[in-house]
Amino acid sequence: MDFLVRRRNLGAFSILGSMIALLVIFGACDDHGIEADFFKGTVRGELQINTVVPDTTDEIRVALATEFPPSSLQQLITSGVIQVDKDPAVTSQVVPFEMQAPYGEYGATIVIWKAKDQSFQLTDIVGIFGNLERFELRSISLSEEHPVKDSVNIPVDLSRVDRRSSIEGQIEFVGEWPENTSVVALVVAKNLLELTRGIPPAIAFIPKEVEQFDYKVGVAADTYEFIAVAWLPVGEFDLSKLRILGFYQDPPGRQGKVVVEDNMTVTGIDITADFAEIGS
Repeated sequence: MDFLVRRRNLGAFSILGSMIALLVIFGACDDHGIEADFFKGTVRGELQINTVVPDTTDEIRVALATEFPPSSLQQLITSGVIQVDKDPAVTSQVVPFEMQAPYGEYGATIVIWKAKDQSFQLTDIVGIFGNLERFELRSISLSEEHPVKDSVNIPVDLSRVDRRSSIEGQIEFVGEWPENTSVVALVVAKNLLELTRGIPPAIAFIPKEVEQFDYKVGVAADTYEFIAVAWLPVGEFDLSKLRILGFYQDPPGRQGKVVVEDNMTVTGIDITADFAEIGS
């Protein structure tokens, strides 16, 4: 396996591991958010949307987290549904929002998007108070002395979730599935930097105990230089145990680049996932 990928297994994929772990948590629970007797603080700002709102949009909300990634669902507070203009002729809009929250320190203010007839996906974060590309978060504080936080203005990138294109291929597993397997997932990202400093555009779970798996994952039109299979063990989602079992190679031995155009399906993106990498 590529030396760069092997060396980065232990530390650089901590955000990726957290994303996969949280996807498991959110998928297993329908009750999201903090339960509080009263919310005395107020957060106000604007969502700055510079793209058309996809017609698949069901909800857009603002969420606060004491830390990110949150270690539990109880660390999340969400706003009501933000009303946006879904007219395809509208390519730019500024939408004000206001939400209440308990006093405290919040390490992350994020904008989450949900598709129609789909559950919430943590990969569908379309904006943060800070820098989304580098995933640099700005914290906010609410207290009795300062109960209101204004000017929480957040650029929103809905192109991340405008998944009218797709990538498909076959994953072939080599070796026996470890008994302590918790999660195996296909991860699609623009590059390694996006994994280490941001949120990958797509994560898709793979059924356990399969020898081969034909996949098709929706993506936005873009260039993707990292398409890989990741593994996590049973337990407390020990991120030092996260391993990359295999990645798309073109030419062999090098990470392949996949260019995806709008309304396009790219086929033949095959990956060999070797469980021997767990011990490397």
